[in-house]
Amino acid sequence: MFVKTYEPSSYVKYLFEVQGRITLDDFDEAQYKRLYSGYIGEKQFYERIKNCGGTKLWDLRLNYHGEVQYDFLVIHDGYLFHFDIKNFSGHYAFIDNNFVSEQNYVIKDPISQFKGAHIKLKQFCMKHNLDYKILSYAVFINPDFIVTGFNGHSHIIFHKDIDRIVNALIKPPNDVDISALTTLSKFHKKDSKHERIYYYPFQDMKKGIKCPSCKNFLRSFQNKERRIICECGRRVSKQEAVHIAFDTIALLKQSHVKTSEIVDFTGIGKTTIKKIMSKNYASIGKTCGKAYIASEHASFILKEKHDEYTYKIVWVND
Repeated sequence: MFVKTYEPSSYVKYLFEVQGRITLDDFDEAQYKRLYSGYIGEKQFYERIKNCGGTKLWDLRLNYHGEVQYDFLVIHDGYLFHFDIKNFSGHYAFIDNNFVSEQNYVIKDPISQFKGAHIKLKQFCMKHNLDYKILSYAVFINPDFIVTGFNGHSHIIFHKDIDRIVNALIKPPNDVDISALTTLSKFHKKDSKHERIYYYPFQDMKKGIKCPSCKNFLRSFQNKERRIICECGRRVSKQEAVHIAFDTIALLKQSHVKTSEIVDFTGIGKTTIKKIMSKNYASIGKTCGKAYIASEHASFILKEKHDEYTYKIVWVND
């Protein structure tokens, strides 16, 4: 059971959406590559452990004597496990407690990297009367990550070791453990104080919506199509496409959304868009100047055939 799953910060959400629409500056480009690689690694770990026993949490940022980030926390059988996910690939050599790549990229002592986070987690749990034995591990999730000259460490885990974690998590969640991680999650800080968003000009961006599953651009709707299918197999209806387009444009533009903009992003006709928007969003202005903003009372529940689901940007696909 996951008490909390990944929720992108405002910076990450914007950066992932703007990527591919406009040329990023050098800083944002480097940040995108780092953050995307990290997310993919964490997503892989999530997929491996999501059906196991234990009580789990993905993504926790605490402001406790400074900012500290935790990728995964798992409570099982009296232990609180902290897993710090690393998604590196390629050949590395173990030199002076560091992992050094063939291109001389250095992963500085991975144990020291999370030692501070481990100590803060222990202190935070003590402060809030969460009585668990705490163990922290660095998990090198990528099967293509190879290290020579390394004899192993009890707190460093590689891809081949993950089955051992999966097989060990067998006990079901209990109310005490759920309450403990719920307590921790209440202190989560969505946005980092170290992240600043540089907003790129909306008018210069590539139009279109991205697949909720694979994040690749979807083609536009043609004629009377009721839904389109992404190359990854994800089906997107007109209703969902309109909601995705609204969220995308509002995020990129940082302003209200016009019907014509949703037409440009989806290829869906104005009449259909206006019908969906009028039911789910608040409007401002009149006639030609009419635009839409998020409604505080909108539930965004979409009904298709006999299925009912709530739309949101899908970062985790169960």
